[in-house]
Amino acid sequence: MKTKKRVVSLMVILMFLVSVIMTGCGSPQAKESSTSGSTSGSTSGSQKEKVLTIAYDRDAELLDPIKTAWYSDALIYIFDRLVSRDYNYKYKPGLAESWDTSADGLVWTFHLKKGVKFHDGKVFGAEDVKWTIDTILDPKTASPSAGDFGAIKSVTVKDKDTVVLTLKYPFPNLLFILSNTAAGIAEKDAYQKYGADYGITKVIGTGPYMLQTWVKGDKIVLVKNPDYQWGPEWMSNKGPSLIDKIVMKTIPEENTRIMELQSGDVQVLNDVPTNAIEKLKQDPNLTVIESDATKLGYLAYATDKKPFTDLKVRQAINYAINRKDIVDYVFNGYARAAYGYLPPTIEEYYKNTDTEGYHYNPEKAKQLLADAGFKNGLTLTLSADNSTLSSKLAEVLQNQLKQVGIETKIQLYDSSSYTAMLKAGKQELFIREYSWPNADIINWFLDSSQFPYPDHSRWQDKTTDAMIKKASTAPTWDERTAEYQKLQKYLIEQAVWAPIYIPKNVMAISKDVVNFKNHPWKPFYNDGADIKN
Repeated sequence: MKTKKRVVSLMVILMFLVSVIMTGCGSPQAKESSTSGSTSGSTSGSQKEKVLTIAYDRDAELLDPIKTAWYSDALIYIFDRLVSRDYNYKYKPGLAESWDTSADGLVWTFHLKKGVKFHDGKVFGAEDVKWTIDTILDPKTASPSAGDFGAIKSVTVKDKDTVVLTLKYPFPNLLFILSNTAAGIAEKDAYQKYGADYGITKVIGTGPYMLQTWVKGDKIVLVKNPDYQWGPEWMSNKGPSLIDKIVMKTIPEENTRIMELQSGDVQVLNDVPTNAIEKLKQDPNLTVIESDATKLGYLAYATDKKPFTDLKVRQAINYAINRKDIVDYVFNGYARAAYGYLPPTIEEYYKNTDTEGYHYNPEKAKQLLADAGFKNGLTLTLSADNSTLSSKLAEVLQNQLKQVGIETKIQLYDSSSYTAMLKAGKQELFIREYSWPNADIINWFLDSSQFPYPDHSRWQDKTTDAMIKKASTAPTWDERTAEYQKLQKYLIEQAVWAPIYIPKNVMAISKDVVNFKNHPWKPFYNDGADIKN
């Protein structure tokens, strides 16, 4: 018995020593994670890790700003851009500390910040800017944002800290383009090294947060960049974030999002469901923030397929929609009816939209369908994502369309399947919403060069293309605005979409989140925001 006890004791000691050795040495995988921007940003010692959890109704498509057509908020925090936007939406230095413009407006010289590094430790420089923009513009890349950068003729590296953009024509919208999510500067070596994994398991930027994990359909986890020291001058905190980790949870069902917010499992809820706003305003642990949104919700259709090739059918669908009832029932009044292609918060908004758009007139809708040869009605598929809002809106639209003789079968998709369906061109009627603060969203969705995606309504029209080109290449902002307004008038006449609503932007935030600053684009949680408990 003594021998057995002695053997057991020796085995226990041996196992303990092995455990100590393994713990001290670490693992090759952990070291690789550290160099790929996937380290934990947690605080050391006994201090509790500060984790901010944000609820979203849909997941990202791809965490690659060059190739995605749906820009997840994660991309804003992972990547920096040459130009930033302050709290007054003014263009300010970002990765570029300053820029000069030639007298004719065709040559822009950007002077880059020094000391900036990518998440994997590589030093940022002019070559990265050139590679990113050249890759977006390369037809082989098939970048959805290529059209946005179309005014750029060439990108030249003057020296490691200076890059020159030469334009084809004066382009007053350049700073907006360079401050957008799509303009996040990527690192060539990492992009090529990770290949098909880039944007899924590996993402390398210079931003205040780094990708730790992405579980599709569940959550994106970002950890703070401990080396970050180059925040924009307009931010109060230019160094590492006070919040160690951001968890971006995908919760399609709105009641579940509300429950998790009120239970404290979620600290920030974007796009608060309108039927929950008054309830959340009464919660002493929450702050509800309302603002005007640069969003538009609409019913679209595959315009290159019958019966949607017929203008009368498209007009009938527009007349069939009772927008006021949708605003009252679906949004509880936290929205306004939309009749055009831009929300009024965008400067180039067409002022006659509300009077020239299609107002509810079911009898006129029935007559137009009859004139188009569909006196006995139509049977179509109505597609939407599976969020609570879209599902509810689909049901209301189904009932309204039925009143004029259009029977619909509702088909719901998760976000990735919905995108795949639209890219494959299988859509008939479908619901979409965009969020964008600039008129060039029209180019994004309706220029023929964007076919078949993101031109998901499959609108290929030479007149539209010519008007988009004239508007987007206008030499001054006033001329640009005038041309975009002419374009909107034409799109209304052609009934390319059926605009429905412009929602209020409503956020609910736990009072445990302190020093929160609302930004007209997206909250920058690295600008001094902290978690109290």
